[in-house]
Amino acid sequence: MLCMALWSVNYAFEIGIVDIEYKYIFARLQYMGIAFVPVAWFLFAAEYSGEYRQFARKYEKILFIFPCITILLMLTNSIHGLYFGDFVLDPSGEFPILVLDHGPFFWTFYVYSFVLIMLGIFLFFKQFVNLTAPHGTHAAIALTAACVPVLGNILHIARIGPFKFLDPTPFSFTITGLILFWGAIQHEFLNIIPVARESVIESMNDGYIVVDLSNSIVDINKAALELAGKVSKEALGKNLNGLFGEGVEILGDSSEGGFGREISLKSGLETKFFTISVSPLLTKNDAEGKLVMFHDITEIYRYQEALKQANKKINLMSNITRHDILNQVNVLSGYTALISEVLPPDVKEDRRISKYLRNLNKGIETIHSQIIFTKDYQELGVVSPTWQSISSTVKEAAFAFSGQGVKFSIEDNDLEIYGDPLLKKVFYNLFDNARNHGDHVSEIDVSSHVAGESVVIEVKDNGVGVSPDMKELIFEKSVGKNTGLGLFLVRGILSITGMEITETGIEGEGARFEIRVPSGNWRRASSQ
Repeated sequence: MLCMALWSVNYAFEIGIVDIEYKYIFARLQYMGIAFVPVAWFLFAAEYSGEYRQFARKYEKILFIFPCITILLMLTNSIHGLYFGDFVLDPSGEFPILVLDHGPFFWTFYVYSFVLIMLGIFLFFKQFVNLTAPHGTHAAIALTAACVPVLGNILHIARIGPFKFLDPTPFSFTITGLILFWGAIQHEFLNIIPVARESVIESMNDGYIVVDLSNSIVDINKAALELAGKVSKEALGKNLNGLFGEGVEILGDSSEGGFGREISLKSGLETKFFTISVSPLLTKNDAEGKLVMFHDITEIYRYQEALKQANKKINLMSNITRHDILNQVNVLSGYTALISEVLPPDVKEDRRISKYLRNLNKGIETIHSQIIFTKDYQELGVVSPTWQSISSTVKEAAFAFSGQGVKFSIEDNDLEIYGDPLLKKVFYNLFDNARNHGDHVSEIDVSSHVAGESVVIEVKDNGVGVSPDMKELIFEKSVGKNTGLGLFLVRGILSITGMEITETGIEGEGARFEIRVPSGNWRRASSQ
């Protein structure tokens, strides 16, 4: 724009001044701007479009050599006449016009300038054709702005009509400036130009693909090309679903909005795994295309598979060990019963022997219950969480206590929570805990309500309750009247999906457990 300003101002003086010598001076001073406009325009187009960017940066200084030579020859033209052979004043019009006889170097510079300008226009035209909004709009703006002065200059050089002696080129740059200004205000031209594409998009490890509304590829980065085993010319303009060969469909019929999923692709002899995310490209709420991102999760997938195999082996070993231990516990239990039967009556009635046998049986029962607990704890978090109805899950857990003298009051609602498949065991253990530790529990009430962004599930009974100093300790391992494993397991199951449990009842009025479900982990069944 500075070069254009120098050109326009000096040309205005050339036209406005009558003296031929001064006209000639200003005609030469115009080249302080004219000489650099083509190079500046080409560098701008190359930087914006990304095409020939490396070439432009590498040979940037060389491109400016020709303009510098032009200015030097212009200043010394009176010596050699290579730029202008002669100049005369034509007074036939409304105001005198300086007529220059163009020398051989003028035409050399004109061809050089024309090539650079047309190459810049070509780069913007390529952007306009290939890119979706907003970059396609930006390219169209720059393309329109460039064509106005070029057209004016061609008319002047060809001496057509009123432009035979009057060069409209410098004044048409005013129109160019207005177009660019309008583009900057209306379309944020130059604010989000893809200048950083090479350093960001091309250096990304993730695949990046832009498709138009017909799913044809209009832009693709190096990572995606390497994944597809193609070069840019083979990918641009092709349908995305055909990029990776037959049988690999990236975009389905239901891909109008954004979505994400996992896919596997063959890369040579290796199979790689990716998560793909598809996002719509919108301008003023109108869809212009889609952005498709590929993220390589091959290593994560392999670690997960290795972890699954390791868990299978550990679980197998645990099951075998647990089975063997339970067999030995059953043997001990059997021998204890036999000892009790064969002891003489006077020995059996001995308080010390009776106490030893009771402790032995209690120890065997504790070992047995702890071994059973390890089976439940082993399954914790093995299967992915699922959406489960609160009322249905609670009713299933309560069914196991039918006919045991406990009346259940379970609220029916449409709330669902995201929890581990062992969620039913949470409520089973809470009910079992109430029956075993509540002394005279005859009623258990389960309800739930929305509290802010969370859902709170309440499990209340009419037993003796929990003392204040035990409200937190009851969730610790091996704390309680029996094994102390039930509530420890409950907290572990709930913590998998971010749920928390606390005891908030009043001692003497019954226990009350509150389960708080965080935002995002609950929903109403109708919102599925």
